[in-house]
Amino acid sequence: MKLFKKKINYIPEKFYFQRENKKNFIIHHYAPHTFNAGDHFVVQSIRNHILELLPEAVFVPKAIADNRGWGSPIGLRGENVLISNTHADAVIVGGSDQYNNWSPRISRKEIDFLKPPLFLIGLGVSSKDLNLEPYIKNKDFNDDIVATNKKAALSSVRDDVTYNFLKNLGFDKAINTGCPALHLFDSEFRINDSKNVLITFPFPLVNNNVENFKYKILVDVSHKLIKYLHDKNLTPIIVCHDDRDVNVAQYEFANEKIFFSNYHKDYFELYNNALLVIGSRLHATILTSGMGIPNININLDLRGQAFTQSFEFSDWHLDYTETDIFNKLIERTEKVLSGNLSMFINFSAKKKEKQIVFRKFIEDTVQIIKMRSNR
Repeated sequence: MKLFKKKINYIPEKFYFQRENKKNFIIHHYAPHTFNAGDHFVVQSIRNHILELLPEAVFVPKAIADNRGWGSPIGLRGENVLISNTHADAVIVGGSDQYNNWSPRISRKEIDFLKPPLFLIGLGVSSKDLNLEPYIKNKDFNDDIVATNKKAALSSVRDDVTYNFLKNLGFDKAINTGCPALHLFDSEFRINDSKNVLITFPFPLVNNNVENFKYKILVDVSHKLIKYLHDKNLTPIIVCHDDRDVNVAQYEFANEKIFFSNYHKDYFELYNNALLVIGSRLHATILTSGMGIPNININLDLRGQAFTQSFEFSDWHLDYTETDIFNKLIERTEKVLSGNLSMFINFSAKKKEKQIVFRKFIEDTVQIIKMRSNR
């Protein structure tokens, strides 16, 4: 028996219009609600910055796509449009590479029925491999993407590549704020008095021949790197961002320290006290860049390349296909261990520029929420 009868449209119930003199602002936040730490970094940053300006905000989590156990309904479509119309003062789609094959599956045929103001915050593209176009399997999704952006009161992207992707589709009003996770912390780069060097990459890369190739390279490099770190009397820690990483990490690195948590504050503590972070979990690189922790990213696809290009890190970060990648990693590691942080000076200036843009975007978001809610 179906509990929800499909409606032709999603006009809000009277309750939405009758909420006068309310003391709270209900925000439905559509994001990937998995156990992946990177998703939580983005979500937390968006909420923290909005709450600074709008402490009356109450966030209700909504799963934007396949959510691996966080409840249903999923996505800003169908029943959820009705729910958001009925109960929300604003709707946010915020975080991660949502333009990768248009993960939210928001339909141009439904999005116009949404009544509360919509904000797209820090979305990004991805690709199947390095130097490939943003991945969109169904070209009809491009029309859905444009319609969703046109419906939004404000739209922001995390890098220049995503901005140009939207512009090529015909939408040129997106604002490049950088990834929200970059703005979760604001610290100068430093060398911690620590022996912990964190190694992170998405371990279950076993989907096809390309991914298997990446996997073999990353595992091989990690084993060599671990030996080097032990020889330097440092402590390598294998950091898992996703619960699916743990089994594979345990198999490949049975004699090493392994870290995983489903609480983002545990990651904040771990990263904030690290000496160096190396790997291809992009949100680890982005988060620690805001924390001021030296890092070296290994780019696996367009996501890493876009971050590297946006912040002019091409002479520091490495593509996984790089010739002699291990020795190049060691060369960079030795620079950090010597106390040389000159490679992050230019990045720090660009980060501050993006921070100003991001905060202005959040200010405008809050202003629109207040204005629309007082109608």
